[in-house]
Amino acid sequence: MMRRIGFVPLILLFLIGLGHGADEVISKITILGNAKVEPGVIRGAIKSREEKPFSIEQVREDLRSIFALGSFTDVQVDIKSTPGGKEVIFIVVEKPSIKDVVIKGNQKVKLSDIKEKLTLTPRSILNLEKVKENAEVVRKLYFSKGYYGVKVEDKVEPLETNEVVVTFQVTEGPKGRIKKVTFKGNKHLKSSDLKKVMLTKGWTVLSYITKTGILDEDILKNDVQILTAYYIDNGYLDAKISESKIDLRDPKRIRIEIDVTEGPQYRIGTIDFKGDLFTTKEDLFKTLRIKRNDVYRNSEVRKDVNALIEKFANQGYAYAEINPEPSVDAKDLRVNLIFDVEKKKRVSFEKIQVIGNTKSRDKVVRRELFVAEGELYNASNLNLSRDRLKRTGYFKEVDFAPSRGSTDDKINLDVKVEEAATGSLSFGIGYSSRDKVVGTAALADRNLFGLGYSGTLKFKLGQETKDLRLSLTDPYFLGYRYSAGVDLYRESRSFDTYSYKIMGGDIRFGKELSPKLRLDLLYKLETVDVFDVSDDASFFVLSQIGEKLTSAVSLSLTRDTRDDFFAPTRGAKQVVTVTDAGGILGGDNSFVKGQLSSSWFFPMPLKTVYNLRAMIGGIKPYSGTQVPIYEKFYVGGLSTVRGFEYGMAGPKDETGEAIGGKYMLAFNNELVFPLSREIGLKGAAFVDFGRGAERWNHLFPLRIGYGVGIRWFSPFGPIHIDIGFNPNVKQGEKSRVIDFTAGAVY
Repeated sequence: MMRRIGFVPLILLFLIGLGHGADEVISKITILGNAKVEPGVIRGAIKSREEKPFSIEQVREDLRSIFALGSFTDVQVDIKSTPGGKEVIFIVVEKPSIKDVVIKGNQKVKLSDIKEKLTLTPRSILNLEKVKENAEVVRKLYFSKGYYGVKVEDKVEPLETNEVVVTFQVTEGPKGRIKKVTFKGNKHLKSSDLKKVMLTKGWTVLSYITKTGILDEDILKNDVQILTAYYIDNGYLDAKISESKIDLRDPKRIRIEIDVTEGPQYRIGTIDFKGDLFTTKEDLFKTLRIKRNDVYRNSEVRKDVNALIEKFANQGYAYAEINPEPSVDAKDLRVNLIFDVEKKKRVSFEKIQVIGNTKSRDKVVRRELFVAEGELYNASNLNLSRDRLKRTGYFKEVDFAPSRGSTDDKINLDVKVEEAATGSLSFGIGYSSRDKVVGTAALADRNLFGLGYSGTLKFKLGQETKDLRLSLTDPYFLGYRYSAGVDLYRESRSFDTYSYKIMGGDIRFGKELSPKLRLDLLYKLETVDVFDVSDDASFFVLSQIGEKLTSAVSLSLTRDTRDDFFAPTRGAKQVVTVTDAGGILGGDNSFVKGQLSSSWFFPMPLKTVYNLRAMIGGIKPYSGTQVPIYEKFYVGGLSTVRGFEYGMAGPKDETGEAIGGKYMLAFNNELVFPLSREIGLKGAAFVDFGRGAERWNHLFPLRIGYGVGIRWFSPFGPIHIDIGFNPNVKQGEKSRVIDFTAGAVY
């Protein structure tokens, strides 16, 4: 620094200061040598001021401040005595500026992508450290795209105008993949388990979809922390994970080796409580899942802390704090735990306010809440209320924001909601050999007038099929926790040997037995006319000719534990329905019909979801009667076994007509995986099994259908495409069936 800012001027400053400088003022401050840096920038860095007392110490400090701006290669000062005082002249030598930044040699990465990452810009002051940093930025960009053999050389070319051109010469090399990730020193935890927790993965055939198998050094460094945390969570508190060794000798096939020092495994020793307990220790121990001699796991301790906090919060202690205090016994390899409890004050809800409901009425939100003003704070009921609001489907986002009330024992709650588009105009197109093109359209709203009513108007029109349905449901009939609804419908369908027409309606009532369980009762009255029966129809079809009245009552029990209304990732939905027709209800048809359906959702790695659906059903007529052809089970199609047309995976008559079965069994296995998270595009692969039959023992072997599909919540609404294949085609069946539906949300 002394050399750069001028040794001789500093001696002069010192000698002047010994004389009479302390009594003089600064008459003038002059800046010389600057061409690109504004004088105001330099003056802003110094503290010496004109008409103020001259100080050699301050001038010396000003020299350092100017040099610290980073824009100069040299800074000197000259002091002149004048009749009016001291003239201070700062003489600077500017660093060159960057005239241009040039990229050469890039072919596989766009120039715009590279320049977007650079922090060097034309007309900025040259900083050699930033040049090196930007060369590293370019190298990392290539690494992120799989070019591990890349070399980036930087070159600074000076010009006569005190400017430079910075050039980055790129040698790209071949694109590579991670061939193998290996571990050394892990004796107790399997390498396969360690790989599962890492974000860095080896290349597989699925990498085209999952985008794994590409080396990112920052992610790999983070993996070291993840692996360390994983070892600690398995009781290896002394575990050490070394920096990863990256073998780039063959950039096309990268090998990564990670050294592990596991150390001993620790287990839980004593467990105790201290502090302000509102109950006995024995009661608190019942809440804990961890036990003495269990492997010490941070994650399990955190779960128990949350369970204890919820236990206190359910008693009104909203601000309770539970702090685990572990003490490590390295000799006995034990971790002794003490939970320090501070329950604080018991609080109750003072004011509950609904925010963000632009369409839904306040009462539609409040009726789903299991908390009320004046009641004690209850965390479980808050969680239940949040889940219920999400499951209505009325809102995209639901957030509970508690805040302190007017006193320490009061709490306010803001229920923040973001309205979802509950109305939809949807359409679909299908194709079958019988109906050719079938069009469907539906106008629906789950939250009519913001009152929570659900209304639907559906049309279906094909060459041989016509269907019209109108539905209206009030989930809180007359303000009580009972649902009520009505359906009106008209359906006609033509087959090769007969046609039928159904006109009718039903009335529905339902009651929630618990937050996850509900019971529904339905009464339907409909007339069915079987007509246009051809002379060559089967005896069974001929026996169905004429108009008949069906009077039936159905009872359904539904259990729904899904985590999301629109796109569930875990949980299940089961529905069992029993229908009885005839008897004391009157009508021409007498039968009993039972159906059970169940759908399970399982979260899988890489954001995929596995959905398993199962359906079973049976119908039995009362003695002396026949099962109506339109009440039978038609297996085959989008809702049962894909790859088959409607009813073609069940019984057929001698003409090849699908006539339905008295019994049915179907299984759907579907894996949904993300294709593009940015646009919400998902893919699906499925395998379906099922059959309809006249007898239970004729259900096996099941028919098989498999295929792939697309699920896309597009800007125009949800789009669903399935291509199903029949691997064992029989007479009258197709080898491939395509189903397509699309819609628009308003």
